[in-house]
Amino acid sequence: MKLKDIANIVEGVVYGDSEFEIKNVLSPEEAQESDLTFMFDARTSTNAGVIMGSEKKEGKSGIIVKDVKQAMFLLLKHLSRLERPKGISQKSIVEEGVRLSKSCTVEPYAVIKKNTVIGNNSYVGAHCYIDANVVIGDNCEIHPNVIIYAHTKIGNFVIIGANSVIGKEGFGYFKREKYERIRHIGGVIIENFVELGGNVTVDRGTMGHTVIGAGTKIDNLVHIAHNVKIGKNCMIMGQSGIAGSSRLGNNIVLCGQVGISDHLEIEDDVVVYAKSGVFKSLKKSRKYSGIPAREHSAVLRAIARLYGSSQADR
Repeated sequence: MKLKDIANIVEGVVYGDSEFEIKNVLSPEEAQESDLTFMFDARTSTNAGVIMGSEKKEGKSGIIVKDVKQAMFLLLKHLSRLERPKGISQKSIVEEGVRLSKSCTVEPYAVIKKNTVIGNNSYVGAHCYIDANVVIGDNCEIHPNVIIYAHTKIGNFVIIGANSVIGKEGFGYFKREKYERIRHIGGVIIENFVELGGNVTVDRGTMGHTVIGAGTKIDNLVHIAHNVKIGKNCMIMGQSGIAGSSRLGNNIVLCGQVGISDHLEIEDDVVVYAKSGVFKSLKKSRKYSGIPAREHSAVLRAIARLYGSSQADR
């Protein structure tokens, strides 16, 4: 692409050679003379021939934008558009009673069981298994090797990453002489604009449903146990785990490797920092850290007393 074409995509102002032919978009460390890079810090050194940043870089061609991160979002979205061929592969297995839109894509070796419904422009990757009585909305992406069990309902514009498992029975047992599994008869509801990463597991409800609210984004390697309710626009980062029947409000952030015990309530706008263990319910609009999780300000004061203020600031 030419520099002027990229400027139109990001709504920026060109300086230098507007006809500059750009080979790749790379990080400042990797970029070379024929490449474009994003400059978040004007002090960063780079060999890139084209700079996109908030100010002009002497000796370079480039694009000036008001918000570098927004410009990166717009350009990468444009460059990553993927046109998949429409249609149902003859190497897939689609049982009787399945309702598929003609605009769907089903790749080879996918299995779709009876009475499942899949909406307009949705994509089912190779080797997926979609059980009976599943509903998948419009414009969804179900990536390869995903397993979706019965009684799962998925909204519109949902993305499920490769190797994720949705709707399996949860970890519930009754002990008599030995542990015996408690059968689960509930399902999973995933609302609109949810994204799940790779290798995410979401257990079905014992009774009722496990719910993931609209706009929530879940990273790779996260486990959501049975009957958990997650609100809208939450961010749950890698290797976190939420135990059964806990309820999370809206706009919650769980950083990496956070563990939440069962039957707790995490109120709206809470942030829990990495590697924290949550054993009691958390109050609205506060930040928590540590094991057990306490208000982050109290944790910093304790560290300052123990190690000195310089350690608390790190």
